[in-house]
Amino acid sequence: MYGNLNLGVKNNSDVENEMQLKVINNDIRTAIKNIEPQILAVVTINLNALAHNYHTVKQELNDNIILAAVVKANAYGFGMAPVSRRLYREGCRHFFVATVDEGINLRKQLPKDVDIFILGGLFFGCEKMLLDWNLLPVLNSMHQVKLWTDYSRDVQKKLAAAIHVDTGMCRNGISLEEVDQYSQDIRKNIDLRLVISHMACADTLDHQMNELQLQRFQQVLKAFGNVKGSFSATNGIFLGKEYLFDMVRPGKSLYGFSIREDRVGSLEPVMDIFARITQINEINAGDTIGYGATFTAPKKMKTVTIGIGYADGFMRKFSGFGYGFIGGRKVPVVGRISMDYMVLDVTDIDDSLLNEGNWVALTRTPDYTLEQWALELETLPHEVACRFGERVKRVYVGE
Repeated sequence: MYGNLNLGVKNNSDVENEMQLKVINNDIRTAIKNIEPQILAVVTINLNALAHNYHTVKQELNDNIILAAVVKANAYGFGMAPVSRRLYREGCRHFFVATVDEGINLRKQLPKDVDIFILGGLFFGCEKMLLDWNLLPVLNSMHQVKLWTDYSRDVQKKLAAAIHVDTGMCRNGISLEEVDQYSQDIRKNIDLRLVISHMACADTLDHQMNELQLQRFQQVLKAFGNVKGSFSATNGIFLGKEYLFDMVRPGKSLYGFSIREDRVGSLEPVMDIFARITQINEINAGDTIGYGATFTAPKKMKTVTIGIGYADGFMRKFSGFGYGFIGGRKVPVVGRISMDYMVLDVTDIDDSLLNEGNWVALTRTPDYTLEQWALELETLPHEVACRFGERVKRVYVGE
C-alpha cells in the first residue's frame, strides 16, 4: 500500500535498511488496524522521517550554526509534544513557538537545557509567566521592549530576550529607524540573546527582496554590535551561506514539505491521512450528491461516504477536487465536502474492498503525499496539517 519510505537511515547496509522500512510499514498498517472503532479519521506521523529531515537540513549548516526547530501551532499540526521530544533526542536544543501558552506547554515536555523563544513577544501581565517558565520573548515593538525593561527593573535583574527587526516583511518587528535610535539602549537594558528578522520572498530564488533584506539585516547586526543573528527560516537556509548567520529557524522542512522545486526529493514525507468508510451507496444516473447538488451522476455509480469533513480540517473549498486510495487505486472526491463527511466515487473498486469501517487513504506516501494533494488544490500542505482538529487521531510510528 505504501511502497518504500526512504527514511535516510545512515550506516546500515541496504538489506538492513530494507528490513527497517518493512517494519515501519508494518507499524503503520498495525497502527491503523488497531485504531479504536469510534475513531473515523486518523493521521499517521512518522517520527523517523522527521528525524531524517532534521539531519538533512542540519547538513546544510556549519557546526557553529544553531538549528532551532519551529514547533508553533502544535508543530504545524503534527503534535508539539512527540515532535519536540524526538527532535530533542536528535540533538535540538532551541525551539520557537508563537505564544506564551505554547511555550509553557513545550517547557513541560522537555528537559531544562533548552531555549524556548516566544515569537509573539509579550503583553502586559505576561512578564511573570515568562520568567517563571524560563521563556525568552521575541520583542516585536518598542512597547514590548519597554514592558520587558520595566519588569527587569522591578525584579532588579537584567532579563534575557530576543528582538525582531522588520527588514521588509512589514508584519512584526521594530523598524530600521528604531534600530538606529534605540539599539544601544536595548543592549544596555536587556540581556539580548538574539536579533532576528523574517524574509518575505525566500521561496523565490531571484527575488530582489532577498538581497535587499539581507543587506538591511547585516546593517542591523552592526548597529547592535556583538549579538547573534537569525535571519532564515526554511527557504532562506538554501539561498546561500551568507543567509545563515548564527541560527536558522526551519519549520515546514522538518515536516517533509519541499523547500523549493529544485530541492524536491531531499525530504521525507512525515504524515499520511486516513478516514473510515461510514456508508456505501449505489446511485442512478441523474442522482445528485451532497449539499447544493453540485455533482450529478452521469451513469449508475457506486460511492462511499467517509468520516472526515471541514470540521476535521478538510476545507469546504476543496469540494470536487482530489482523490483517495482503496486497494491502491484512485477514487475521486465527488460533491461538496460537508462538516463531517466527504464522498468518493468507487464505481470501479471491487466490492470485497468496500465495507463499512474500512479505511480509505487520502494520501499514499510516497506516491501521493500531503504536499502533492495540497498543491493540486492551490494551498499549502502545512495549512492543511495545521487545521486537523481534535476528532482526527494522531498516531505516531518510528520511535
